[in-house]
Amino acid sequence: MHITVEDCEKLLTAYGYELRKGSGSHRAYHKKGATPIIIVTPKKSRYILSPYVKRIIKNLGLEE
Repeated sequence: MHITVEDCEKLLTAYGYELRKGSGSHRAYHKKGATPIIIVTPKKSRYILSPYVKRIIKNLGLEE
């Protein structure tokens, strides 16, 4: 699975999450009544690491 930081942000904002902390390599997305989603952006790649993608899929209920 490959998802860019930009695509991740678009997906999460489409589901009502907003970026509240974006300092350094960590980004925290919050939505009222939902568990915050924290992702770490890799330094040498524009793609989010697989464990974070899986967590996003699970938290958004996109599993098959």
